[in-house]
Formats: sequence, structure tokens, C-alpha cells
Amino acid sequence: MTKRPCSAQQSPLACRLALCVLLALALSACGKGDDKDAQGAKPVPVTMQTVQPRSVPLVAEFTGRTDSQSTVELRARINGFLKKINFREGSLVKQGDLLFVIDPVEQENTMAKASADVAQGKAQLEYARKERQRFEALVKQGAVSQQEYDAKVTNERQLAASVAAASATASEARVNLGYTRVLAPQSGRIGKSNFKVGDLVGPGENSLLATISATDNFTVTFNITERNYLAVAKWAAEAKAKGQPSKPFPATVILADGTVYPQQGSIDMADRAIDPSTGTLPVRAVFPNPDGLIKPGLFAKVRIEVGVAQDAILVPEQAVNDIQGTKFVFVVGKDGKADSRPVTLGIKVPEGFIVEKGLNADETIIVDGWQKVRTGTPVVAAPAAPAAAPGQGQPAAPAAAAPKQ
Repeated sequence: MTKRPCSAQQSPLACRLALCVLLALALSACGKGDDKDAQGAKPVPVTMQTVQPRSVPLVAEFTGRTDSQSTVELRARINGFLKKINFREGSLVKQGDLLFVIDPVEQENTMAKASADVAQGKAQLEYARKERQRFEALVKQGAVSQQEYDAKVTNERQLAASVAAASATASEARVNLGYTRVLAPQSGRIGKSNFKVGDLVGPGENSLLATISATDNFTVTFNITERNYLAVAKWAAEAKAKGQPSKPFPATVILADGTVYPQQGSIDMADRAIDPSTGTLPVRAVFPNPDGLIKPGLFAKVRIEVGVAQDAILVPEQAVNDIQGTKFVFVVGKDGKADSRPVTLGIKVPEGFIVEKGLNADETIIVDGWQKVRTGTPVVAAPAAPAAAPGQGQPAAPAAAAPKQ
């Protein structure tokens, strides 16, 4: 039906009444459509989990590289040609083993000359001493002048200084001669030789002969975040306030193939300051290596146990939403609708994050699927996979059904 504008013959009141009727009909139709859409909206399927307070081992994992607890570089300290190499590359050596021999001929000649200079100087000094003693008696008798006597005293002192200088030169030559024999300063595994017999070595660019790494212990250095550091420091302070004894934090190494290294270690160093460029604190753990299995440079995970948090609320890592540094989780209300809630997270453990503020016991959170919802979205539950890592703490809370409306 074609609508025509009101004609001049129709009254203005009739036209206005007609327009009002049309608007009322249009608004009524829109309202019915919205009600129909709202009533027909389907809940979004998500994975839920009810959080329960429980004891949570404070276990954190970090990545790093293995290294020897003690590594020394063997360097040539004198110039000379390499005469002997007395070890097999990659083998174990003991402290005091002779490893390299630098041709000692030049140093032996220097030593011989220095020794001869000392002997000559001592002979001259002995003669000068006797001369000074003889002139001392003569000057008392007036047989020689005081000036002649003073000359003998000065000569004796000069020769004594010459002997001291020659002795120092001989001592230096003796030390340099010792440098021709390079001994192992510690026991460990020696790497490849950087030179072969006949090469010219000496201080400077040609000084590094080989490297020895101790095998009885190894270390892993890693970085922890400010948040983890503050959480650990807070827990340690609370434990101290409760009178719990202070002890080194136990550490476990997990190798690149997933193998858990059987020897337990401990933290032996935490750096003095947070690195401002990364916001992390360098930390080092040391582990026994009785069989020498672990070599420097291996990728490793370090699992640190700092204690047990009692009555802790734990959420899986995938349940946390980060918006410009603020952490959120979606909580499912009794009406079955999602609500975004800010939370304060504590230390991260293999199972997820410990929540310090923002969640209460028995509340239901969305673990997976929160990307598809927003505040007010109706949701329906799907079973959640257990979040607990094998052997870590108690099992996670069971998957929750949607709260009853």
C-alpha cells in the first residue's frame, strides 16, 4: 500500500494522529524483535573450574645453561716455541699434571747469566767489604784520609745494590723458567689444545693454550622476574616470622630431553641487584656431578622449591587475561553469566599462578574459552582437564558445572 502525504484537505490533527500510530507500531515491532533475540541467545560453551584453597608447593621453573663450577684457562706467560703436549684432548687431568712444555733453552740461558752476575757481584762485594774494613782501621790511625775511607764505604754500598739487582734478575729468570712447564692448576676435564707442537706462543693473542673445567659440580645460572623475587622474599619473611628455620632452597634440574637429573642441588648465589634492562635477578644453583655426566653449555630447566603455601587459591595460567599489565580472570556468577574480575597474582608454579587477591574459595572461573565472552555473556560448562603437574602438590579442583540460576 502506497502512503501518501496528508493533503491540504485533511486536517493537521488527523495527520498527526496517523504519524503517532505508525511510530507506535514500529517501536512495538522492534521491541518484540529484541526480546526474541535475547530469549534465543545461546550460552557460550567454555571450560570452567571451581577454585578451592589448598596447600600448594611453591615451585617455580626457570631456564638456563649448565656450566662448570670452576673453569680455568691455561695461558702462556712467556714467549717460546711449544715443545711438548702431554695430554689427550678431552681427557680428565689431575691437579699438578704437566700439560705443556715451552722450549726452555732461552730461559735457561737467561737464568745462567743471571746466576753468574750474582756470583760475580757477591765476589766484588766481599772484596769491597774487606777494603772498607782495612781503611776503617787506617783512618783511625791517620794513615789515610777520611775522603779515601768514604770512597771505600760508597763502593761497598754500590756493589751491595748491584748484587741485590742481580739477585732480582736471577729470581725473575727462575720464575720465567718455571713458566716453560704448564701444570694443571686444578683437576677436571681439559678441552682441545689451541696450538700444536712447534707453534710460537706467548703473552697476548697467542696466550690461551687450553681450558680445564672441574667436573665434580656444575651450575645453572638463570634469571627470575621481579614478581617471583618479591613473592619468594615475602614468603621467606613470613616463614622467618613464624620461627621456621632458614635453609637453602632445594633445586632440581630437568634436562633438554625431559630427564630429571637425580642429584638435587641448591641456590648458592643471588646477584646483588635487579638488572634494570631486563627487570630480572640473576640467580645460580649448584649441583653435584659425581660421574661428570653434565657438561657446560647444556640447556636445562631449574625447578626451585621455596616452601609450601597454605590455603592458597591457584588458577591455571591459561585462565589469566593480561590487559596492559592488569591481570583479569572471568568469574561465572550464580546467574550463569561471565564477569571479568581483576586479580593480583603471586608466584608462578608449574600448575599456574597463586592468586593473592581478587578470588574467593568456591568461585567458578573460566579456564578456556574466555576469549569468546565478555562481561554479561551467558556461558555453559564443559569439563576441564586436570591442571596439576605430575607429582606436584594435590590434584586440581574438579571441573565445575555452571552455577545454578
